[in-house]
Amino acid sequence: MRIGSVLMALGFTAILLAHGASAQTQPEDNAELVVVAAQTELRFPASAEEFAEHMRSRVEAAMVYRPDLIVFPEDIGMPLIALGDYDLVTGAGSPEEAIGGLLTRHSAAVGALVAEHEVSPQRALWLAKAEVISTTYRETFSALAREHEVYIAAGSVPMVPPDRPGAVLNTACVFDPAGEMQIVGTKVHLVPLEGEEGLDFSPGSAEDYRIVRTPKATFGTIICADGWDPAIAAALVEQGAEVLVQVSANPEQWSEDTREGWRDSLFSRVQELQVYGVCAMGVGNLLGVPMQGQSAIMAPRDWTADGSGFLAEAASATGEEIIAATLDLSRLRGK
Repeated sequence: MRIGSVLMALGFTAILLAHGASAQTQPEDNAELVVVAAQTELRFPASAEEFAEHMRSRVEAAMVYRPDLIVFPEDIGMPLIALGDYDLVTGAGSPEEAIGGLLTRHSAAVGALVAEHEVSPQRALWLAKAEVISTTYRETFSALAREHEVYIAAGSVPMVPPDRPGAVLNTACVFDPAGEMQIVGTKVHLVPLEGEEGLDFSPGSAEDYRIVRTPKATFGTIICADGWDPAIAAALVEQGAEVLVQVSANPEQWSEDTREGWRDSLFSRVQELQVYGVCAMGVGNLLGVPMQGQSAIMAPRDWTADGSGFLAEAASATGEEIIAATLDLSRLRGK
């Protein structure tokens, strides 16, 4: 376990250094940016190969639009906890039953990590699984970004930071066309499912949020509930973000009231800050927990023909879907 922890720490540090090099890219003037939100089913994979094939199918569907940026939902990497334990996880009737079974199966490793880091058994389980989760996630999206020469905002994944070895952060990552991964944010405002009585993730820091500069545009990524915090979005725009990307997974039924409530999130930030927004939602059902939501691509109301503030919106809140739009960046560069 210690060798693996050292390797993960070195990888995490290299990713932060890579960000410094990438951030020097200067966007072109008066460019257009083609963006895709890949509304994707969150499901437990039987193998790393199955996960990679699912992600490949979503990227290939998105590439029909020849995008510059593809956005995946929050928690896209979370179901990788099933790797090596697919039978146990998928045979459970609830998240609590699945976690209980995993704790029993991995009791020796979990017990050692509980003692070493003075954390809960749930947290120790994520620590025990961290290396296989992060490796599979990184290898999958790195290969896809490199093969298709596209930027991928690859949702989020549970990750252990090197400076907090007992912590597990809901971490947003972006892959550039060379396949290099940058950590661009950690979730600050955890929902109950992620808290001490649930998955026991650790709160992130607003200071972890950072922009990505591409040859065409600069964007910043926000993880789900953090989109309700105006200060996080404002800080990204202050850094230079022209597009705000929200990676999301809504663990409840989607209704018209829910949809209206989500307007207080990224949609409101887009109107306040006069930038573009892209929200990709996770869908599906994870052990009885519904994942529902409509992905959307947004703009200030007066930049849309019908005044709605939406350039594209998924038709379904429960199934996989690809939506795309071309963003006219000259609108905000001339404001």
